[in-house]
Amino acid sequence: MSGSDVTIVGGGAAGLGAALGLAQAGLSVHLLGAPTAIRDDGRSAALFQTSLDFLAGLGVGPALQARAAIMRAIRIIDLTGGLVRAPTTTFRAIEIGQEAFGWNIANADILAVLMEAARQMPGLTLSDAQFRGFRNAPEGIVVEMADGARHESRLLVGADGQNSKTREAAGISFRTKDYPQTALTCRLRHPKDHEDISTEFHTREGPFTFVPSGEGISSLVWVMRPDRAENMLALPRERLAEIITRRASSFLGPVEIISAFGAVPMRKRVADRLVSGRVALIGEAAHAFPPIGAQGLNLGLKDVESLVRRLTAAHQAGADLASALPLYAQDRKLDMEMRASGVDLMNSALIADFLPLDITRALALTALKQIAPLRQLAMRIGSWTAPFGQGRNA
Repeated sequence: MSGSDVTIVGGGAAGLGAALGLAQAGLSVHLLGAPTAIRDDGRSAALFQTSLDFLAGLGVGPALQARAAIMRAIRIIDLTGGLVRAPTTTFRAIEIGQEAFGWNIANADILAVLMEAARQMPGLTLSDAQFRGFRNAPEGIVVEMADGARHESRLLVGADGQNSKTREAAGISFRTKDYPQTALTCRLRHPKDHEDISTEFHTREGPFTFVPSGEGISSLVWVMRPDRAENMLALPRERLAEIITRRASSFLGPVEIISAFGAVPMRKRVADRLVSGRVALIGEAAHAFPPIGAQGLNLGLKDVESLVRRLTAAHQAGADLASALPLYAQDRKLDMEMRASGVDLMNSALIADFLPLDITRALALTALKQIAPLRQLAMRIGSWTAPFGQGRNA
């Protein structure tokens, strides 16, 4: 039976990032569920500078930057149709001394870059075998694969998404909240310049957002009722492009759909614990919520950064790796809960047709627009540059 220091379940960005970081620190890593092919589903992620700094430390920064589109500002436009309308508000990264809030990169490009680095990383073994379960051993864990093979490991890390089999096998409970929404995603070509501004129209069904994705190209995230999303997906692409153009009041001109068109059900799912024995959860296995505020993958990479830091310190000290897991959970629990609650609050307030909430939202955006210190603080927290976003280093 083969063995490793750490077995990671899940070949997404969080799993691959953790595998690279731990192998770079000198631990032997076995990753299960590595993708055999990478499909472009039209989705993208806006990575904050802190996330890119961490990925650069793994040696993949230049390759990701070459595929990235800069996001210098965020514009919010109220199209809810409420009695009280919030003012159009633009947040500019330069106000807090940054070149950009983040860089938008296609999910397929992120995975391709990480996979290429993983294939070349010493001490890292990639396998497309599927995880079935595990049992505890005297000084570690015996991981069982769907094909009957077994693998010994000192630790097990679940990075296998919101329906995590690792979380289930570890007996970690979770909370779920389903929203009456589906997010449609794709990339669009348009004749007008987006000026490196991410434009977010707030509608009663959810955000309708255009994120810069290259010259004359934007990524669309359109949140709507599930039944309406199903009807939209049944339309010819040309007709759908016309509807998108009209819904956006042609602010970028007539759009053309240039990628696959995906649909993602909206839900919040948060694990009650990040650690159980020799098992740790990262990424969407630990927390999944609607694609609002670019928090999802950035939060997952903060998990990865903390886990790698804690396990590296234990490894260098010659300590039992499992002793680092409670410290990882301590690092991440509060930040995870606060950001998940914040996204839930923003989304719930937007879709609720309730006048007091509309008034509160309008007053909040008015204050952010008119009071520069308050606006700057909100931008720093949202883009992880305030202390709240940094996590604990102790």
